[in-house]
Amino acid sequence: KGPADIRIHAVRMRGAVANQEVVLGTQGQTLTIRHDTIDRASFMPGVVLACKKIADRKGLTLGLDALLGI
Repeated sequence: KGPADIRIHAVRMRGAVANQEVVLGTQGQTLTIRHDTIDRASFMPGVVLACKKIADRKGLTLGLDALLGI
């Protein structure tokens, strides 16, 4: 299958801040990986880290992995 066969869905509802789900499957089986965020406070450690470290960076920084050293 190609990129046109990949289905993407979006859900918008009160109380759901973020939800990511990846479903991989083949005949007779699926593997589901899911992450739910129910409070924006869970983003704060990353926001605080970025605020502290961004002044020392030159150019464009995408993602937190460069700040986390991973």
